[in-house]
Formats: sequence, structure tokens, C-alpha cells
Amino acid sequence: MEVSDLALYVYMAFTTISYMVITYLECVLIGSIVMSLKAAKRVPAFNKDYILILGCQIKKDGTLTKLLQGRADRAVWFANKQKEKTGKDIIFVPTGGQGSDEIISEGEAIKNYLMSIGIEESRILAETDSVSTYENMKNSVKIINEHFDSDDPKIAFSTTNYHVFRSGVIASTQGIKTEGIGSKTKRYFWINAFIREFIAAIYYERKKHIALISLFALNIIGMILVIYLSNTV
Repeated sequence: MEVSDLALYVYMAFTTISYMVITYLECVLIGSIVMSLKAAKRVPAFNKDYILILGCQIKKDGTLTKLLQGRADRAVWFANKQKEKTGKDIIFVPTGGQGSDEIISEGEAIKNYLMSIGIEESRILAETDSVSTYENMKNSVKIINEHFDSDDPKIAFSTTNYHVFRSGVIASTQGIKTEGIGSKTKRYFWINAFIREFIAAIYYERKKHIALISLFALNIIGMILVIYLSNTV
């Protein structure tokens, strides 16, 4: 078999792997969108002891952006609904550290907002050190475990609707049992949000995705190698 024929098989392998990677990423994107939409519409069971409010950027004066206020308001809505249906109060856990361009921590800003709308300070446990969703979950649960007198606190979290699914996945990887609830955002923002969430999801589980893509690529190379060798006999 001539060198040109070998080059053709190499080209076939490269092209097939390229299409496989594109298809794989498209499947992950579609799956992420479907799961995000389902998670965004779900309402947790009204039996919770705590509800986390995941932080994000605050305004320069230390007040909440519309996005973050939406998360806080959604948590308050859930707390009120739970009280109405079961008579059970819930403890709020606002989360988020202080960015370099923020005058106070996000957790403290959310706490201030909750108190301004009538939530008693005794029902608020602020987490003020985290810098990511992973740390939001980890640090908040640590505070909850120190506060709660049982080994199985029932926890919910409030975030923006497009962020519920990935936040739940991040909690699950830490062994945290929690259910999410999503606040609304403008429809035109969903496309940008989904792309950002997709990239973040790929990066967060990059080792798993690289391993799967490598496995598929090796299978493709193996099949093309078998075809090549069979044609050289």
C-alpha cells in the first residue's frame, strides 16, 4: 500500500475523531439545556430546615443586583410557602465572599437585604468566605452542621433558574443532599447563560469528559487500523 493510501487513513481517523468530538459536545450541550430547564421548574419539598442563597456580584454601594435580589426573593417565597403549608420555619443561609471590587461580602449584603424586608436576624446564618459555587455549598453546609443538632439537616438552595442544575451537580459531587429552586431571569439572557453554564460544566468535569473522548477516539483509531491492516494483506 502506498504512502498516499496511509495518509488517507490518517485523514479518515482525524476527520472521524473531529466529528465525534463535535457530536459529543453537542450532546452534552443539549443534555445540559434539557436538565437545566427541568431543574429550573422544580420546586423542592416543603420540609426544609435551611435554604442557601447562592451569592453573585453585588452593586458598588453594597446592595443587591436584580439578579441576586431575585435569588433572595425566591428563597423568601419558598420559606413563606413552607410556613403556610406545614407551619415549619426555615433558616436562611446567604452565601458569598467579598470580591476585590465589593465593599462588603455577598453573604453580608444578602443578609442585610433579608433583614430590611423583615426577616429576623436569628433566622439568618451568613457565610462570607466563599468565592465559587463549590465553596458556597461546602462552607455553608459546614456552618449548618455546626448549628443543627441532627446528622441529617434538610437543605434547599436558591439561585437563578439557569444555574440550578449545575449547582445541584456541584453539591452532589460533595455528597451534599439538597434541592434547588430557581429565580426567573430575562428570556433573552438564557442563550448567554446556557453557553456560560455549558462551558463551566465542561470545565468542572473536564477529566471525565477527556477520558470519555479519549476512549471514543481510541476505538475509532482501532477500527480504522483494523481496516487499514486488512487492506494491506
